[in-house]
Amino acid sequence: MPSMWLTRVVGATGLVLLASCGSSTSSYGGGGGGGCTPTATQVCMVSNLSFSPASLTITHGTTVTWMNGDAIAHTATSSSSSAEAFNSGQLGGGGTFTHTFNTPGTFHYYCQNHGFDGNPPGGMAGTITVN
Repeated sequence: MPSMWLTRVVGATGLVLLASCGSSTSSYGGGGGGGCTPTATQVCMVSNLSFSPASLTITHGTTVTWMNGDAIAHTATSSSSSAEAFNSGQLGGGGTFTHTFNTPGTFHYYCQNHGFDGNPPGGMAGTITVN
């Protein structure tokens, strides 16, 4: 039986994804069709001392939302070698952080509490590939 927190996260995720549907314009070419752009937002869960998915491929202009499903604090922090810098700060249980990726490339990130900055980072770490 899912926990109430998980039910809320799944519901909120659905609302975020639905918010990108029905628009009269699209940032991915074309426009006016009122179609859904499912790549407008991607969700990365933070739980069990890992990011899921650990590797994510997106289109430039996509917003990634990290959601902390653990009771302990985590961060989503770009590697020092990354061309696109971001840092969530300490995300407590249930906390979220969003970042929009506008530059094509591969971006490594890690949790400052449970990973380490390297090239690529290790421990609790992930990769975002932007096309």
